[in-house]
Amino acid sequence: MVSIPFQRPIGLLALAGVLIFIALYLRRPKPKDRVIPSLMFIMQDSKKSRQFSFFQRLMTNILFLLQILSIISLGLVAAAPYIKLNYDTTKENTVLIIDVSASMQAKENGISRFDKAIAEAKNHVSGRNSIILAENVPLIVLEEESDELALDVISKIRPKGTTTNLGDALLLAKDLIGENPGRIVVLSDFLPTEGPDVQVVKTAITTDDRLVDFIDVSNKVNNVGITSMETNKYNTKVYAKNFDSQPAQRTVRLIKDSKEITSTKIAIGPNSIENFVFDTPSGLSKVELEPKDGLELDDVAYIATPSKTKILVLLITSEKNSNLERALSAAKDIDLNVANPPVITININKKPIDTYKHDVIIIYKIGAPKTKDGLLPSDIDGLQRYVDNGGNLIIASQENLKDLKLDTLNVIDLKLKINKATKACIEAVNQVTKQFEKERCFTTLGSYYSAESRKGTITFASTEDKNPILVYGEKKKGKVAYYGIIDDTSEFKSLPAYPIFWNSLMNFMVGMEDIKDYNFKTGKIFTIGQQKVKTPSQTITTNKVLMDETGIYEFDNRRFASNLLDEKESNVNINPKVDNQRDREHLLLRESKEHDFNLEVIILVIVFIFMMSEFFYIKIRGDI
Repeated sequence: MVSIPFQRPIGLLALAGVLIFIALYLRRPKPKDRVIPSLMFIMQDSKKSRQFSFFQRLMTNILFLLQILSIISLGLVAAAPYIKLNYDTTKENTVLIIDVSASMQAKENGISRFDKAIAEAKNHVSGRNSIILAENVPLIVLEEESDELALDVISKIRPKGTTTNLGDALLLAKDLIGENPGRIVVLSDFLPTEGPDVQVVKTAITTDDRLVDFIDVSNKVNNVGITSMETNKYNTKVYAKNFDSQPAQRTVRLIKDSKEITSTKIAIGPNSIENFVFDTPSGLSKVELEPKDGLELDDVAYIATPSKTKILVLLITSEKNSNLERALSAAKDIDLNVANPPVITININKKPIDTYKHDVIIIYKIGAPKTKDGLLPSDIDGLQRYVDNGGNLIIASQENLKDLKLDTLNVIDLKLKINKATKACIEAVNQVTKQFEKERCFTTLGSYYSAESRKGTITFASTEDKNPILVYGEKKKGKVAYYGIIDDTSEFKSLPAYPIFWNSLMNFMVGMEDIKDYNFKTGKIFTIGQQKVKTPSQTITTNKVLMDETGIYEFDNRRFASNLLDEKESNVNINPKVDNQRDREHLLLRESKEHDFNLEVIILVIVFIFMMSEFFYIKIRGDI
């Protein structure tokens, strides 16, 4: 028997109106019989009328019944009756957290963890649905929408190539539900590699009206994957790890433009790492492990390099086989031409060169104009046009620097030559001077020029008495650098830092980017100008790029490589955090709770029906 409690029991006093109504109904005056001649003809049909008296009394009782039921119902409304029903209000608001990280692509018998998660997600759509994708940065793809739209969105979700952050995804789900009752369903292999601990967050956000369900979709997968890659201009070192308890054999292939450049076979012991090194190809290339295994995503690593990897440099000098010439010749990313003035259109190998097509021109130890080893006035004018049109010029200090007539090209104002020992110390740490950061005074000078940097220039290094010796400035479209160290009176030319410095200076002058700026781990976010961006899977127009896929991205007229390269994410055989059977049963428990359902509205609807029925009855009877 179902008992119906009341929220306002005192309201039952209103039922006293029923007794009053019955009393009034019983004390109404009884009709008296009268013989009226004009009604005599009716009495002739009295026998027939008595046949319908039962139905007349019934109709009268119906009106009484409707009225008394209406009064009783209104009395009950005053008492606010309610019943307790088993109903899970948390299903009114559902937040699905779907793990789309790299490990979810692990396959067993051709079925991935992600496939299992999607199938489960479709079974848990309920009420107002929100969907969060658990990547390294959680993403909201749906907020408080219908079942139909939620199912449509779920069918379009694809796995990504990032690490996992379930903890922050749970906190985001909590914010979406707010103070409303709701259910958070997490579909994952529970191998989080970033963010707060998922168990701690679950405990913190679970309440009576906010349930958190964990659905584990992990499987058993064997995996050997590329977990790290070190790329520079000259070579690339790739690390591969075997996550299994058995040794593995793999063939490593380097591929460019769909053609195999090289390949090698490696043996990797159980739970061990092996590495292999190869020359870095120019442009786009990739490294593959074969055969593929349960997680194919980390069997491939992509490499991108700047389109220009060689710097064409012209050294104009009268000195034979100088330290600077040897330093520049030894650099792998510099293509060097040397010309002896006054003829600077033919190199020292007697081959004609296009002087002003070089990326960088260096003036180093030459004679004064109009001498046998000096520049011609026309060449000085040509260098001026070269800089104005975007060329890069370096002027090296020498004993007779003031006689070279290069004032209009230089970025300093020369004063007197000083012949005394002093130290050269850096003033700004950048791409050129970063090797001297720990020992800021990097060499000793025997002589130097007192000078003053011109307005708008940057001083990288100066002497102890604050005379600039490394200065950089821009002139119209071009760039000019002043190298104020006179090599003949300094030990710098014989130090190991000398060739490194000049190689760095060449890269700085031409704006040569570090190859590391073209190769990233997945999860990197770029803010760019609104433009078309080509991702590994599609082309979109956006001003923000999230590298959540492995492969090649194209924007800003450049191409970038994105790779997983995460040992934790590739370790798909690690036991998930909900693998304990007792804990799993607790986490996956779905319980319905008793909730109070107020009957006031329902009873008021019934009263309305009673009253409308009474109205129609009176209308039919002809009283109105």
